[in-house]
Amino acid sequence: MSVVKKTVSIPEEIYKEAREISNNFSQIVKEALKEYLKKKKKEKILSMAGALKDWEIKDGIEYEKKMREEDIET
Repeated sequence: MSVVKKTVSIPEEIYKEAREISNNFSQIVKEALKEYLKKKKKEKILSMAGALKDWEIKDGIEYEKKMREEDIET
């Protein structure tokens, strides 16, 4: 996996709190971004719920399988 270095601006209070939890700030940011992206993907799928009514979904199994696959990918 390649690494990208970026400069970000965050409130000092959040930075200090994060550093109290771990000295590996890069890992904290990485985990936070993964969780954020997972949340946004789920929100996107749920916002498309109206479009899902056209799909033939039996007991929601296909929907559940798709959600699990996205969790594994992130």
